[in-house]
Formats: sequence, C-alpha cells, structure tokens
Amino acid sequence: MEEIYRKIADLVDGSKKVLIISHRSPDGDTLGAAIALKIWLARGNKSATLACVDLPAATFAFLPCIDQYVSDFEISDFDLVFVVDAGASYMTNFHLKYDDFFTSGVEMVNIDHHVSNDYFGTVNLVDIEAASTTVVIFEMLKFLGVDLDGDISTALMTGIYNDTGSFMHSNTTADVLMIAGELLSCGARLDEITKAMFQTKRVNTLRLLGRVLENAQLTDDNVVLSVLSESDFNENNACEEDLSGAVNYLNMVPGAKFALLVNEDCKGNVKGSLRTQREEVDVSKIAAEFGGGGHSKASGFMMEGRIHRNLKYHIVSQDMSKTSLEF
Repeated sequence: MEEIYRKIADLVDGSKKVLIISHRSPDGDTLGAAIALKIWLARGNKSATLACVDLPAATFAFLPCIDQYVSDFEISDFDLVFVVDAGASYMTNFHLKYDDFFTSGVEMVNIDHHVSNDYFGTVNLVDIEAASTTVVIFEMLKFLGVDLDGDISTALMTGIYNDTGSFMHSNTTADVLMIAGELLSCGARLDEITKAMFQTKRVNTLRLLGRVLENAQLTDDNVVLSVLSESDFNENNACEEDLSGAVNYLNMVPGAKFALLVNEDCKGNVKGSLRTQREEVDVSKIAAEFGGGGHSKASGFMMEGRIHRNLKYHIVSQDMSKTSLEF
C-alpha cells in the first residue's frame, strides 16, 4: 500500500484541478471519503470539485462542503480524478452520461474497500479488509503525515459510522475502534454524526418504515423479505432516502438466512438491499446474480423494471449458489 500512497501523493503534487466523485445514491462513506479528500487537497491550494449524479440526502447536512456537490462537469477540465467508495466501475453512473468518462486520458484514482471492485482506475487503492473507504483514506493520510483536524476527522468518522452500522456490525474490529478513538481525539464531532444519522427521523420516514415492517414476511426458504412499490412511497409522501437503514430492521429476525428489501424508484429501477447475520452466508454472491455487489454481510443491486405483483423469491440450492427473482 505504501507504494500506492506515494504514487497518489505524486499525482496530487502534480495536479491543479481535481475532481472527486461519489457513487450514485451517496451514503455516509462515499460522502465522508470525498469531503476528507477535498479538505486535504484545499490545504495544498488545489482546486477540488465534488461530483455525484444524485444530491446528498439532507441527513448529511452536518458535513462540511456538502452543499458544494455538482452533477455536471467536463472531465477534460481536470488533471486528476478520484472515485471513492464505488464498488464497481458502473457505480457512479457518470459513464452513462459521459462517453469519455473512462477514456479521457485523465489519471483516475480508485479508492475503495468492496470485494466487488473491478479495479477501473489508472491507480487503484483498494483494501477489501477495511471496514470502510474512509478507513482506507485514514491510513493513507496518516502515512502521508497529514494533520487530521476536526473537519477531516468528522468526515472520516461519518464513513466508519455508516459502514459499521453505528459500530454494531461484525466489521467493528479492535482496529476500527482504535481508529475511531484517534479521530475523536483529533476533533471528530461524533455527537453531530449520531444525531443526524441515528437519532433524527422525519414522520414520513417513520411511516415508510412502518410499511416496510408491515410488508415483511418470512419465506419458506427462511428469508426475511419486504417489498415496496412506488405507491408505498407516494402514499407516505416519502422518498428513497427515507429507506436508509430500514433493511437492518429486517435483519433482526433470529435464525433467518438473510434479509432482502426490494423497492421501486422513480427512475424505472428495482433496487435490492441484502443483509445477513449468518457467518456461512455471503450476500454479495446473491447480489452479484443481479449485477450488484458489496460485502459478504451487506450488499445490494439495481436493475431496470417494475414491481407489478408480489415479489417471489426462491433459493434454488441449499448453499444459495443459485437464486432467482420473479416479477
């Protein structure tokens, strides 16, 4: 990793205008990673632009620079691009918007922690053992001797808090807690993070969560399943960001193989979120069957379609090596 750290530092030193891209439907890890990089680059008098195809949810209003995201740019205007927390090359959706996104000739640094990453960058800093992309960036900044002030520490902590499920998931290791402790000592504002991400819910969000729980069922294959159509969102005056964390409630059922939350979005897509507590179950393999990916205990997928009737889910083989969704 140290060689890659040095390569990235050299690229930064030789750049003037940097583009930092977060994945679609941005969560706390991709946002925290991007913002930490932006603050670091600004210290070196680099012009750094934050970009995402989707605007960050209001939940993350506490993060510095969060209102500076753009969805349009000319990649040729930049001499360096960072893509953070994109578990695969398609996760930014900018390749659909710009034909030359991967062929512009601009150096692209891919920083990630997903096992599904396809190493699409000209430089790839990918650590599949890391709990979050912000952990990967923390390690890089520490190696480079960067001073971690309150803003950078808060951004990095946001990603850790997000991807460890408020320090409740199995990836909350001793090393993660030590990093969190160091970030706190550097001024990370954990109280702001927990209040915004864990202790603040709109009434509409609570109503939608109620619909998720109301629709929940335990299938014959011992899978906890809940399905939401577009009408469920409309009836509760809710949006997709109101689903954040909902699948974790489904994952609380003892003994279930895994939890699956499926929902329509307003763009003609069907999205799935998978979680499991079982050590022998790898939900990233299930997500991969539908073009998605992620981690062994938390993964997702997205595909074009609509839910016209009750979703049927079937595990073909006992080891869950084959799966199918029927609409």
